[in-house]
Amino acid sequence: MSAIVKYLRFEYGIGAAFVLAMTLGFLSGSGRLTSARAGIEESIAISTGVLASAELERSAKPKRAARFQSLVEHSLGSTAETADSALRARVNRVLEELSLPDASVGTSAAVIQGTPARAEFAKGGLKKLRDEPDFGEIQATVAASGRYDQMLQLLYRLASEPWLHRIDMVRFDPKSGGERIGMSVRLTALYIIGVHSTVEMQREGDPVVGFAPYRSLAAANPYFIPPPAPRVIAVPATGPSVAPVAPEPVDGSAVSVPGAVNSGFPYSAWRLTGAVRGPTGDEAFLRCADGSVLQLSPGQAVGELVFRKVTFDVAEFEGSGGRVHVRIGDNLAQRSPIGQ
Repeated sequence: MSAIVKYLRFEYGIGAAFVLAMTLGFLSGSGRLTSARAGIEESIAISTGVLASAELERSAKPKRAARFQSLVEHSLGSTAETADSALRARVNRVLEELSLPDASVGTSAAVIQGTPARAEFAKGGLKKLRDEPDFGEIQATVAASGRYDQMLQLLYRLASEPWLHRIDMVRFDPKSGGERIGMSVRLTALYIIGVHSTVEMQREGDPVVGFAPYRSLAAANPYFIPPPAPRVIAVPATGPSVAPVAPEPVDGSAVSVPGAVNSGFPYSAWRLTGAVRGPTGDEAFLRCADGSVLQLSPGQAVGELVFRKVTFDVAEFEGSGGRVHVRIGDNLAQRSPIGQ
């Protein structure tokens, strides 16, 4: 009897294994198990991506907070009134430091800018964020007049101020032949609404040291128009002979320069203030330390140097030692041989 029972159990076991194998084969062949596994793997991938995004967001939050705090510390205020007052005070301080008492600063009404992510806040609880202000802008106009170097210093100081702003427009208006320059600067200042900084805003570095690389540019006033130099026609000498003012140019034209003698000519006192290529030919403009000015055409001389031509911002002269060039802003004693 026990042998029969064992036999039946064996047969039933084989049958059950066969049925299970057939069922698994059917499910696998129909793709049901494969699709279920793919769905589980996709769910795992989505969950992994969400966790990675959350970790990235968590690690980036301190950096964003620090960046926002930096913007707050460079904001002129938390309201339109405080920002407008701070803007006027800081610009007026710059004008006083540069000794520009006739300068002025004017501001327009503040403009509130909304969030650029408005389209992202269209549904649900985020909808209330659509109308929240993001920041405010105040446009200001600074008007001043003075020497050319003073105007460049003012422009540098305005551009390097630490508060959040941008320069929108700069306009120069030369006056009195370039002796004085009128300048108008339009800028836009930004302020963070509703957030007040407890840190006092400090200027970075010494503005005098910062402007040092631009001093040579400021010394060469491109708007200065020197008056035409008098042309002196040589007449036969009736008295004792004197040393010539300058060697006679090839084309015979020459300009008499006060104190221009062949020995001891004060080249260091004469500075090249302009070099242009106009419709009538090349021209070089020089200014002496005593205030006298000189306008040269090719072939005309100053001291022993004969003006020849203009190349970009360089005037070429020819002397006894060959051709030399002088850059705008340099004096004639700073001339260099061509090729150096």
